[in-house]
Amino acid sequence: MEPDLASLRAAVAEFGGFDQPERSWAVLTAATGSSIDLGVPAHRDAVHVWLNAWGCRIRTPRPGEPRVLDTGLEAWWAEWRDGLPDPAARLARLTDEEVERLGECFAALSATAAARHGRGTRTLGPTAASKLLFALRPNSLPPWDNLIAQRLHGARDGVAYRAHLRVTRGWAVRLLAEAGVPEPELLDALGRPGRSLAKVIDEYCYLVFTRGWTAPRARVTADDVRRIASVLPRTEERVVRDQVRFRVGRLVYLALSPDEETMGFAFPKEEREALIASAPHRFHAPTRSDMRFNWVCATLSELTVDELEELVVDAWRMCVPESVARSLS
Repeated sequence: MEPDLASLRAAVAEFGGFDQPERSWAVLTAATGSSIDLGVPAHRDAVHVWLNAWGCRIRTPRPGEPRVLDTGLEAWWAEWRDGLPDPAARLARLTDEEVERLGECFAALSATAAARHGRGTRTLGPTAASKLLFALRPNSLPPWDNLIAQRLHGARDGVAYRAHLRVTRGWAVRLLAEAGVPEPELLDALGRPGRSLAKVIDEYCYLVFTRGWTAPRARVTADDVRRIASVLPRTEERVVRDQVRFRVGRLVYLALSPDEETMGFAFPKEEREALIASAPHRFHAPTRSDMRFNWVCATLSELTVDELEELVVDAWRMCVPESVARSLS
């Protein structure tokens, strides 16, 4: 379930259909400016409205009733504000010490009184607490909801929140390494300028773990076959009767159909029937004249890139000396 750049880009496009979070965020930033200060009463009121816009349903007190959430947030802020990361800090750069401290910040915020009702006092709770921490530090702290927390970590306490920060921090580090550019440039390329990787990763988590969305699989093409085969030692590419073939010496280990929708590849003929039976939508028998060879065919559009690479490399190994095959690994 870990995102790569392709799945993250697909998630950004999919999440573009949900505009409520963006509208409510614009209202919050208009009321609080560039950063939220929970020591300011107007900021606490704006946060209350924003949390309810995100579905937290925290009761607004009537005139004369105790302002439970207001009092609780003011007290929490006085104790924990210095435990938060610097506002400019980014998720990928959070230290282990900051993650440990944030688990305590989260637990205290989750336990903060939020409203009174006939049966007692309601606390802010883990979902609202994570959302508020994101609002306070949007560059570094991704929010979660119940399904994200339960499906990724099996709990919603301070220990699970630390685990969530570690997991998403690791994702952020690897995404930035894959992109090879600083975070602002990556966000510009994703079409999310001015936001954070923490927020985009949350959007991915919401789609995958809350809504059950799956990133569309990239379609494997003949270009992927060429890319993989071209770097294998001793490989030559030749065109024979409108058919692209890849060979080692005189031995052909791959062949593309003229329309480049099907790939034939070297494969032990004694295992061919079992392979086809395991996935008949992917694999099929070669022509009758080729049945005597170690050969089988695959529909490229039904393969993943990882599957294709395994098939191509294994086919190549059947045509090279063992010493050459060992040199690849």
